[in-house]
Amino acid sequence: MKGTAERAREALRSRDFRRLFAIRLVSQSADGLFQASLVASVVFSPEKQSTTVGFAIATLIISMPFSVIGPFTGVFIDRWSRRKILVVVPVLRAALVWLVLYSPISASVPFYLGALWVLSTNRFFLSTAQAVVPRLVPLEDLLMANSMATVGGTVALLAGVFAGGQIADRFGSVPVIAAAGAMWLITSLIARRIRSSLVPHTLPEAPELLRHELRRVAADFGDGIRRLARTPRAVAPITSITLDQMGQGIVLVLSLVVFRERFKEGVGSFSTVIGAGGIGVLLGLLTVGKLEERFPKERIVAGSFLAGGVVLVLVATHITGWSVLMASFAVGFTFALKKVPVDTMVQEAIPDGYRGRVFAVYDVAYNMSRIGAALIAIPMLPALGEAWSVALIGVAFILWTPVLPRWIERTPELVIRFYAGARAEEWPRSILWGGVEETVEVRRTWREQRSGTALVCYRLALQDGTEIDVSRNEPDGDWRLDRERS
Repeated sequence: MKGTAERAREALRSRDFRRLFAIRLVSQSADGLFQASLVASVVFSPEKQSTTVGFAIATLIISMPFSVIGPFTGVFIDRWSRRKILVVVPVLRAALVWLVLYSPISASVPFYLGALWVLSTNRFFLSTAQAVVPRLVPLEDLLMANSMATVGGTVALLAGVFAGGQIADRFGSVPVIAAAGAMWLITSLIARRIRSSLVPHTLPEAPELLRHELRRVAADFGDGIRRLARTPRAVAPITSITLDQMGQGIVLVLSLVVFRERFKEGVGSFSTVIGAGGIGVLLGLLTVGKLEERFPKERIVAGSFLAGGVVLVLVATHITGWSVLMASFAVGFTFALKKVPVDTMVQEAIPDGYRGRVFAVYDVAYNMSRIGAALIAIPMLPALGEAWSVALIGVAFILWTPVLPRWIERTPELVIRFYAGARAEEWPRSILWGGVEETVEVRRTWREQRSGTALVCYRLALQDGTEIDVSRNEPDGDWRLDRERS
């Protein structure tokens, strides 16, 4: 069995994936700087505003663009050169980031316009970066690639928030915003070096004007919802990570309440909480590959809910500054163990031509959960108090532990239908993948042994040009996806 370091090296053999990885690290570090400046302006500057209300406003600013713009992103990601999106978007963000240097009170219009512009355009960038990962690495390296790109980007984001909070406390927001803009320009330069055009695999269609494409946004987003709804193996992990985000959001509000209202600290305390979570995410990143060698992805997610829930229940018995940092570390650590398998499960459950649309739906659910958590925290914390709020989240996580594995087990990964007649069990005619059946052509068939198990294998060509390798245990096991070829 390959070790984590060896599997990471294999994922990094792709030159374009190395560049994508660098893009995620640089861009999301800048995102962290920007978000720290935003929190400093909205949460900690208005002295008379309650912490929960201030955090709700900041969350709305940060998350609402993801939810509003989200339905539009998948349509264009599935039609445009994904490389161009990665090049252009960071420049657009850097162009107007200076607007957030205005006061959110005395000059609220330019401040909020700047914040919404920066965060809205970023929606295209993050969705695109996530959608292209399966095109840059072999399927067997996909989970490790997601570990490095997605969670590595999250660690960079948290590091940026930590650094931005400390700098803003001492020197104000100007150097923080300037650094963020410069890093986005560097991101664009790195993206220019990606050799692949990353043009999506789609069925041929007549050229259309942009206005016609925009009219199709609602229909395409609805198509993504229907595709997702017919794919329980994608719905289940998305539901799980959405629940996780709601819990994390409430724990973060609790942390801000403790440090700002009980200990009278500034935005630097927010960055300290985020730093504790970032350390947890980093350790989770180093751990998830080892766990994936031993356990199915859905079991890793289930165990993470159990571990996080137990820690939160224990922390609820004694709320202090240190125990709050422990809670932040725990949710960060278990987040990494959930997010990487969840993203991989969704990618594996959906064909390439629909991944942009489905991930747009996924992003809406993911970010709306943050807004929901911020709004729930406003009445929840005063009514239940800090300890009972944390305990309730912990219990919810524990109760969710068995749900995902049972949900996943009910549905096979793939269904392959064969021609009727003498060769009914020899020649596939169609595949049911991602809730839709389509005709396939058989390019190759073979048998092999894996870990002492006899397998029957096929290489199938889909209508959009994608080739996939599939296999099942003989004589009647469930079909599984082994490799997706460009």
